Amino acid sequence: MDATERRNRAGGEAADWFARLQAGDMERAEREQFVEWLRESHVHVAEMLRVVQIHGALERFQRWVDISTGPKTDADNVVQLPSAQDAHLTERPPPGHPRRMGAGPRIFAVAATVLLIVASIVVLPLIRGQVIETDRGERREVVLADGSLLQVDPETRLRVKYSDSVRRVFLERGRALFHVAKNPSRPFLVQADDTTVRAVGTAFGVEQLPRGVIVTVAEGKVAVFETSTAISSSGKVVQESDRPSKQIHAAGEVLLTANQQVMVHNSGLAEAVREIDSQRALAWAQGRLIFQNDELGQAVAEFNRYNHVQLTVTDPELAAEPVSGVFNAAEPEAFVAFLQSVTNIEIVRDGDRSITIGSVRHR
Repeated sequence: MDATERRNRAGGEAADWFARLQAGDMERAEREQFVEWLRESHVHVAEMLRVVQIHGALERFQRWVDISTGPKTDADNVVQLPSAQDAHLTERPPPGHPRRMGAGPRIFAVAATVLLIVASIVVLPLIRGQVIETDRGERREVVLADGSLLQVDPETRLRVKYSDSVRRVFLERGRALFHVAKNPSRPFLVQADDTTVRAVGTAFGVEQLPRGVIVTVAEGKVAVFETSTAISSSGKVVQESDRPSKQIHAAGEVLLTANQQVMVHNSGLAEAVREIDSQRALAWAQGRLIFQNDELGQAVAEFNRYNHVQLTVTDPELAAEPVSGVFNAAEPEAFVAFLQSVTNIEIVRDGDRSITIGSVRHR
């Protein structure tokens, strides 16, 4: 789909949203959906404002009733526009004449609503940074202002703050996969705790764990360094203070290329760079969970992040059992069926929101 087609589609969607806003009976969920639609692209914001402007202009045209839709001559279809004097007279009704409240106030209200939303989406992020947050079971794809694409995992919160010289993302919790638009003059930085990842144009994942941060590169090359350092205008790492930097492989930074991964502990020390299959390591961005001799309890915790249906393992010994396989993150029932096929377990369902997994005790 080219730019013209995208804009045309956005225009149609904007007109639909305008009609729903004007009706004034949108539920909370619909309003939240509208805000998300605006956030998806600056084109959506522009088209929404254009629709509001057009409707406002049409509403101010007072002589629609003079235009006939019947079979008349060409002369009959000519509408005499008001002169300046006529306009002055029509704009000021005689004293005591009741003012008619047409759709004009509604147009103004809708325009005001849109402008407030746009201000919260476009203006405030320039000051505080755009906040992207997902709940349990929610995955999002977000296109940033520079064209970079973010694939955000459930239970993740990050803040985006761009300037003319640098693009910054602060990953407060969770994990995300970044497809960075190339711009050598504007480095792309992702900060998670005391670890910062620098990229220009690449694809990489950053994941926050209780014990530290994992950085996985799918394409291109990134540099991983301690957050107390800064980026110069040329994109070089420079020391921001005289205090000693936390050691990362006894060097100022670690360079990673495609199919490489590093774990940086909370202490600041990094494990050795590992060669990995990035498609497998970043499968979570596509909604797939891959386990390789992981404890069942950990696998259950992963499934619970992606679903409203919550799994519980009651037996500690069973929770410590290893599990391997590739699963769809959105299908906990399939995971439970797999467990039933490979081990003797007892399943108890409580409605459609809870599944308890226990061991079968032989008497």
